[in-house]
Amino acid sequence: MTESRLQFTVGLFVIGSALVGAGLALRFGELKFLWEKSYNVTVHFPEAPNVQTGTPVRKNGVNIGRVSALSFDEQHGGVSVTLALNTKYTLRADSHPRLTQSLLGDSTVEFSPGSSAEILKPGAVLEGSPPVDPMKLVARLESKVFDTLTTLHETTDEWKRVGKNVNSLVETNRGNLDQVVERAAESLSEFTTAMKSANKYLSDPQNEENLKKTLAALPAMVKDTQMTITAVRSAVQKMDENMTNLNRVTAPLAKRSESIVSKLDGSMGNLEILLAELNVFAQAVNAEDGSLKKFVSDPELYRNLNQTASTLNTLMRNLDPVIRDIRVFSDKISRHPELIGVGGALRPSSGVKAAEYQKPANPTRRE
Repeated sequence: MTESRLQFTVGLFVIGSALVGAGLALRFGELKFLWEKSYNVTVHFPEAPNVQTGTPVRKNGVNIGRVSALSFDEQHGGVSVTLALNTKYTLRADSHPRLTQSLLGDSTVEFSPGSSAEILKPGAVLEGSPPVDPMKLVARLESKVFDTLTTLHETTDEWKRVGKNVNSLVETNRGNLDQVVERAAESLSEFTTAMKSANKYLSDPQNEENLKKTLAALPAMVKDTQMTITAVRSAVQKMDENMTNLNRVTAPLAKRSESIVSKLDGSMGNLEILLAELNVFAQAVNAEDGSLKKFVSDPELYRNLNQTASTLNTLMRNLDPVIRDIRVFSDKISRHPELIGVGGALRPSSGVKAAEYQKPANPTRRE
């Protein structure tokens, strides 16, 4: 093999190895972000241990992006982590990010699924939860266990004191305890006797039947009680409505009470003036020399008025023919006004209403 062929083979091997290495890097190094489109989301964490550029971002265990940048939040404290999320993976608006750590210390940003219908927009700022440190949990658990053991030790000491006090009380009041026991036995015996008496009473068929009837009638009585309560509630509601209506009726009167009182006061004043004038009128009527008094009490004046009315009646009867003749005369004059002239004087009428005068159709002309 010549030297040039050997160099060509070595170069081809190096190029092939480089291509294989690049393929393996692309396959296992998760370098798809170099050509995939993404959008940024900022998450604020109180602390971000072992988080660095390239830290994976997952949702339900699926890799949806990576950490693209880290910075300290000088305004609020903590760490602001910028996430580059793949555009084909959408997050809901209520998705919550939190940091998780494996046993080896590797950190991951994990998103919860969320249930909102709104989609998380690019550039959104979220508040994340820091990871839970197992060592801190163990230390916290250790302190709580220590406190619990201390409390348990104190409780044990208290129970020891209680046991000593009970023993001393029993030894000191042995006789009193015997009396208490005897009284308890007597009470139990009396209770047993009372229960036997009650059992005897309840075992009576008549009493049992009465008790059954009472229990059977109890639902009807409860129903009647409910109906009564409903009726009372309805009556109270109607009374409330009536009081409301009465309040509506009396409210305008209450608002105009001052004007009504003033008008009543004026009306009473006018009534007082009217009564005073009626009193004056009554005094004038009752005066001895008054005209009204004479008209009421003098019979001669009444007779004169009666005679005058009779005379007027007779006069009207006598004037009736005259008025009738005047009506006939005026009617004739209105029909034949030429009768008033010379022809009327030469040809006087008999005074009886004649037939209507008709003018000749073709009067003769003088030549």
